Amino acid sequence: MSEKTEASGLSSVSVDAALDALEDWYHVPALGAVLAFMFWVRVQAWENFTRDGQVYLSGNDAYYHLRQVTYTVRNFPDTMPFDVWTNFPNGTLAGQFGTLFDQLLATVALIVGLGSPSEQTIGMVLVIAPPVFGALLAIPVYFMGKRLGGRLGGVFSAVILGLLPGYFLQRTLAGAADHNGAEPLFMALAVLAMMVALTVAEREKPVFEQFLDRDVAGLRRVVGWSVLAGVATAVYMWVWPPGVLLVGIFGAFFLVKLVGDYVTGTSPDHVAVVGAVSMATTGLMMFVKIAESGFGVSGFSFLQPLFSFAVAFGCVFLAWLAREFDDRELSTSGYVGAVVGILVVAVGIIAVVLPDFWSMLQDQLLNYLGLSANASRRTIGEAQPFLAREAQYGLGMFGVIFLEYGLAFFSALVGAVAILLKPHVTSGSPRRIAGAAAAVGFVALLFVSPPLASSIGGIFGLGGQLTALLLVAGTLAAVAMTGDYEAEQLLVVVWGAFITSAAFTQVRFNYYLIVPVVVLNAYVLKGVLGLVNLDKPASTIEDVRWHQVATVTMVALLILVPVAAPAVAEATNNDSQRGSATPITLTNSQDQQVPLQSAITVGQNNGPGGVTEWADVMEWYDEHTPTQGTYDGADNADEMRYYGTYAQTDDFDYPEGAFGVMSWWDYGHWMTVEGNAVPHANPFQQGATTAANFLLADNESRAQAVLEGIEEDDAKNRYVAVDWKMIMPPRPGLQAGQSKFGAPLVFYDGPRDLSTGEFYQQAYNAQWEDGQITNAQYLQQSPLLKKQAYFESMMVRLYRYHGSAKQAQPVVLDWRETLTRLRGQPAAFDAATNNTRQFDSMAEAEAYVQNDSTSQIGGFQDLPQEDIAALEHYRLVGVSDDHTAPANLWYFGGELNPAYYPTSVKMFERVEGAEVTGTGPANTTVRASVEMNISQMVNDQGQSPTFTYTQYAETGADGEFTMTLPYSTTGYENYGPENGHTNVSVRAAGSYEFTTGNQTADDGLTVVEYANSADVSEAQVLGEGDEPVAVNLERQIVDEPEGANTSASESLTAPSELADAADGSEDSQSGGVDLTTGAVPALAGAVALGRLR
Repeated sequence: MSEKTEASGLSSVSVDAALDALEDWYHVPALGAVLAFMFWVRVQAWENFTRDGQVYLSGNDAYYHLRQVTYTVRNFPDTMPFDVWTNFPNGTLAGQFGTLFDQLLATVALIVGLGSPSEQTIGMVLVIAPPVFGALLAIPVYFMGKRLGGRLGGVFSAVILGLLPGYFLQRTLAGAADHNGAEPLFMALAVLAMMVALTVAEREKPVFEQFLDRDVAGLRRVVGWSVLAGVATAVYMWVWPPGVLLVGIFGAFFLVKLVGDYVTGTSPDHVAVVGAVSMATTGLMMFVKIAESGFGVSGFSFLQPLFSFAVAFGCVFLAWLAREFDDRELSTSGYVGAVVGILVVAVGIIAVVLPDFWSMLQDQLLNYLGLSANASRRTIGEAQPFLAREAQYGLGMFGVIFLEYGLAFFSALVGAVAILLKPHVTSGSPRRIAGAAAAVGFVALLFVSPPLASSIGGIFGLGGQLTALLLVAGTLAAVAMTGDYEAEQLLVVVWGAFITSAAFTQVRFNYYLIVPVVVLNAYVLKGVLGLVNLDKPASTIEDVRWHQVATVTMVALLILVPVAAPAVAEATNNDSQRGSATPITLTNSQDQQVPLQSAITVGQNNGPGGVTEWADVMEWYDEHTPTQGTYDGADNADEMRYYGTYAQTDDFDYPEGAFGVMSWWDYGHWMTVEGNAVPHANPFQQGATTAANFLLADNESRAQAVLEGIEEDDAKNRYVAVDWKMIMPPRPGLQAGQSKFGAPLVFYDGPRDLSTGEFYQQAYNAQWEDGQITNAQYLQQSPLLKKQAYFESMMVRLYRYHGSAKQAQPVVLDWRETLTRLRGQPAAFDAATNNTRQFDSMAEAEAYVQNDSTSQIGGFQDLPQEDIAALEHYRLVGVSDDHTAPANLWYFGGELNPAYYPTSVKMFERVEGAEVTGTGPANTTVRASVEMNISQMVNDQGQSPTFTYTQYAETGADGEFTMTLPYSTTGYENYGPENGHTNVSVRAAGSYEFTTGNQTADDGLTVVEYANSADVSEAQVLGEGDEPVAVNLERQIVDEPEGANTSASESLTAPSELADAADGSEDSQSGGVDLTTGAVPALAGAVALGRLR
């Protein structure tokens, strides 16, 4: 019996020991599981970034980091001081790049590559680094959550972090090698260190006399943690210099906390010591990194250290001021008034004495915290306001937030409010409770009634959103200044408030907001445990009731299920289609179901994106164009080393033979890294205005004037790259980023006053009953009527027509009503009728349009309203042969004409052009045309696609004419990169044909043609030929017809006949290359557009 009792006792001790160990250490395996899950989710699709031995990345900035990391690997530990391979012809200092982030990745690459990593090794380090940074964030999140909600709260925070599918996940997926993915980790470490320092200070209560007394023992822990907080803050800014915003957040916190401490009878010294020591440490560390003069935000300037020192000084000053008020026995309200007055005066002095600095400060505050974005920032996907997604998804504010955070954002909001109200509610003071309730009611009123903020702001000339922000901030500050808070809790609330404002201003900052959101949920969980008396170690809980467990479980599930259920459904989904398991959806304004994606699905669908469309054309560019510094035979390649070290300057003096590439700014980094090209515009938005002015120029002279305004005598923009997205106006059905035509309109500042209405007009398919529209939807085939200005823009003339002339066709679009009461005055087409009319001549079409205000010639497919003249100095030289624009865009709606081979990207070269002089019949139009082969595209039969370049000229009274032709027909073998020229991959299939077309002879019966052919050499096109091309048109008898059809009757042509007529007007051939594979042949866009309904 005693043996059984002894065995039972040992078993009981063993179980108790195991339970105690589990209670002490359960968070370790739990946190490890979260880390593993987060890393796995992010690297699921890593293989998508390696193709044929080449490593790809996603996004734009990741490629510039690849360049910076490679430079640091070659010059360790230095970063690139100045880059001459972008922002041509100035060069640039990219302050946000070449930071600690790049140095860390370079260090890892050197270790993995045993001191000499290959380009592929460096690329793979950048592919894997974002998931590592993303997973590591769970560690500081756990410790922050633990401080607010205990160990269980810390684990809870980490679990939510791992399950959320939003912007933070997207920024830390494999291949997303941007500093954005590392920023939340380093910011969280800085905030965590500050939380610890504040807690130590509140416990040990340091005062400034201890520094005078050299009380090392009494200050060791406070100063140590404060220094660590300052170091962590500086390291965060070493990763991202604009992170100076965090210094401002700390400054706001110290202001509120120090004033609040004095008001509630606590010495401000304790917290002021932390602020002074930490921010002084940050300031000293930031002085080490100063790389540019002035107060710029984006780079390492004087702003970061001086702002840090200002916060440190402010902490000391507020503590000193409090002592002065105590010594003089002045009121606490007087202290608050003095602080507010000093701030107002200080701001006024800065605004008057340093107006430029004040203007910059205002702009930055609005850019980061203003809850809205200016037009140029809205062209950057990541810089758009968070709630701009309401239109994208057709959801309200709740829906947009829910798709990003589930219910975690709203529960975090409850936690923040609970922290703010707790000291007032528990004070027992009716006055404080009423004041807190009034504050909550006022803030709620601002959200429920946005016009209220707009009305108040209108009095002071402020926008409604900014006014609401200021009112909410002032109200919360008043609440915080009158309560006795734990410093670390108040810090999290203040930090979360600022980051919320930043995230709603620019959607990208949601990768920051996720941290305070999940951390505050730890506080919520602790609060719920406290309500049911379970907020204590498990070993001390003797009796647990079911309602206690049910309450905690219900709250935890309420927060977790929206983000966990999609992940569980996807993990158990047997359907081969990814993302098909979507248990949670929202219904939008169009009665469509918008799913809440799981983190697993987001990770699975990861890939490099649009860079793959540019990779092959940039590889072609690298191989077929001259080495930098050698254009036109110059010998200055040594002055343009790709990884060369160059001194910082405002305007780099490029050597003779250097040349740039003009394109839209989105693609600049891809061109630099993938093609060894020097773009004019880049994702820093440098060159964006001049690029817009060039791309939207309505004639070649204006385009040339733009280039002459930015070029040097010996360094010019020689190439232009255009992709299908640049010429695609916004239209329903396009995915995000598939339309970029509208972006240059925002940056344009040329001689014309442009708006979207100058280029296109929305179109609806409508139904009428009794003269009233009963139903109207966007036209699915072509929801835009394009104007002549669209077709005349340089980027459209290049991409759509390859610089060739394009004649208008006698095809009229006829709609029923222009909806003048709607924005943009869209055209409403009658769904019950045929909306196109074809005429036998342009004269008849013009007469019809003149008498019908709801009609226009052309304006759809690639048909202009008026004739488009040929370009004389630009020629197509290469294309992205591996990628074509999505087939549905060139068939469904005929947006892109297959005759012009809509490859994703087309590369053009600017040339002198060959001068042609000729003679023919007087006062006659002469057409020159040549068939061109796109020789880099070859099908299985060895055939290449072709297009026809055409140019028109008028003979004078003496019969003479001149032309300037950009395409050559002979001499290709004599020119290439080896002698400073382009090895063109678009070559003539034969000679130029010059003709007047058929004409009736004087006898009124005989049909004659004046024609001849001639070759144009590559030397002549490049301006190196000695003689112009001479062409004398010779008279040839074509026919003596029996009679002529002079009918001018209108016909409502069948859609297929209309398409044949439109396509037949082009002198182009298929060349045997079928680009229609994978399209939707039954929709043959011409049929759809023929009826436009």
